[in-house]
Amino acid sequence: MKYLLNSHLELNRIKIFASILKINSSDLNNHFKGWSIAQHLYHCWLVEELTENYIRKKILNPKSINNVSVITYIRSFLLQLFFKLGYKVKAPKPTAIFPHTIDINQLNLDWENSRKSLDNLIIILHEMKLEKKGFFNHPAIGRLNLWLVLNFLEFHLIHHIKQIDKLITKIN
Repeated sequence: MKYLLNSHLELNRIKIFASILKINSSDLNNHFKGWSIAQHLYHCWLVEELTENYIRKKILNPKSINNVSVITYIRSFLLQLFFKLGYKVKAPKPTAIFPHTIDINQLNLDWENSRKSLDNLIIILHEMKLEKKGFFNHPAIGRLNLWLVLNFLEFHLIHHIKQIDKLITKIN
């Protein structure tokens, strides 16, 4: 990986999987009072996977891609502030459908492969000179460019890592 190898996004993924190594599968898949640790991780992977798929589809028609407005940066900041203040929103349905049991080792491998694919997409975006264009439409923020997408994915993962850390504390 050229772009994501030492990124905070990738380092956080590696760190969270390392922190759950010694937790057994039934605890990882236990729902407690909401999502399990495995479901949080699956959700984060799925968000990244669906985001990449959307972008790959969108860049097939680069003429339909618009510029990013200043308001989008403000919305991105406000959404992050909203979550930092403790507010929650319901995950979009496609990102909240989980297998009955999630194999953490397989998920880690799938995510690693997804990250390599996302890294290749970043290279394509740079080659097409689209990295500053609004190729991804976030439902709350609006059209996002590459920086905003990666910023959102990192913030989103950190948000769920905090929830996972609370679940790990309950297990211990």
